[in-house]
Amino acid sequence: MLGAGGCATPGKRTATGAAAGGIVGAGAGAVAGGWKGAAVGAAAGAAVGAGVGNYLDKRAQELDKVAETRKTDRGLLVNLDSELLFETNSAVLTDQAVSQLTQLGDILSKYPDDRITIEGHTDSRGTEPYNEALSLRRAEAVQRVLRGRGVDDRQMMVLGQGETQPVAPNDTPDGRSANRRVELHIDVPQATRRG
Repeated sequence: MLGAGGCATPGKRTATGAAAGGIVGAGAGAVAGGWKGAAVGAAAGAAVGAGVGNYLDKRAQELDKVAETRKTDRGLLVNLDSELLFETNSAVLTDQAVSQLTQLGDILSKYPDDRITIEGHTDSRGTEPYNEALSLRRAEAVQRVLRGRGVDDRQMMVLGQGETQPVAPNDTPDGRSANRRVELHIDVPQATRRG
């Protein structure tokens, strides 16, 4: 059931979160107080799960208006296409990228409890050390724009993954293009997890 949540439409993610929370809560409640504890635990777990799912639904809808956004086991993933962000072999943002990131920054700055990991990725052309450094510079360029829109540095962690996490084969132009990207991984705040 949890696997279906990643591709689910808004609303289904909330239901999936509630169901998963109910299962976990029931298990915890059974350990604490038998069948009665299981019922109480299931209700509490479902409420927390629904809260997380609802939070993710709302945030995904808001972010998806600006950039491709989907739910993952880490929270939300915002995928930024490097073809639109940077010129080839460059970490200088295009005007179009600055405009997109400005909009994202305005949304993200409203949620100071979010934890955002900015990951830069490259294709496999070039040496591993060069690709790692380029991916880090690209992620840092994204971070600077978000910071300029009010996203706190304490919310953001920047990583240069280089060519180590391809999402497509590197032996075609389309595959290499897909691998050149910057991803924002947005974690659900702990307060939301607790309901």
